[in-house]
Amino acid sequence: MAFISLPTQAPGILGPMAYRPDTAVHLNALAESLLRGPASLSQGERETIAAWTSHRNGCRFCTKSHAAAARAWLEERSADLDRLLETNDTSHFNGKMQALLALSAALQENVQGVTPQHVESARAAGASDEDIHDTVLITAAFCMYNRYVDGLGTAEAPQEAYAPMGQMLKERGYVHASM
Repeated sequence: MAFISLPTQAPGILGPMAYRPDTAVHLNALAESLLRGPASLSQGERETIAAWTSHRNGCRFCTKSHAAAARAWLEERSADLDRLLETNDTSHFNGKMQALLALSAALQENVQGVTPQHVESARAAGASDEDIHDTVLITAAFCMYNRYVDGLGTAEAPQEAYAPMGQMLKERGYVHASM
């Protein structure tokens, strides 16, 4: 049960968004731009960063929903994501993603956690300035989204709802997201 009275029993971020549709428009537009808009990182890579940040923050709804979206984009490579979320081991990703996931973890742990060494490692592994920027912004945004969801005590969705949710996010995006 959510900590405040919401207009719907929808799980996760959907209940609070129904409570404040004026802010939901902007939150969905940000997610749409970050996770689906034109970028040098693939949608699957960006969803992986969102799921990784959410996992590290302990936000089960966002971890499961963004992991499902990442799996929909990654398809046969989704086992890498599953292993990451089970073991916190990034070694099965390419060097660029390993460096970006390390950068993401550093920022998630501490607002000043990103060091020049994180950026140098990412660049040495082939990350562009856009990759680095987008990793930082996705991580920062998902720290906010996770706190929005868990700060209001919203419920998780049933386990069987996540795979269809991930497919819906892949096909329709965030601006049109609903359950």
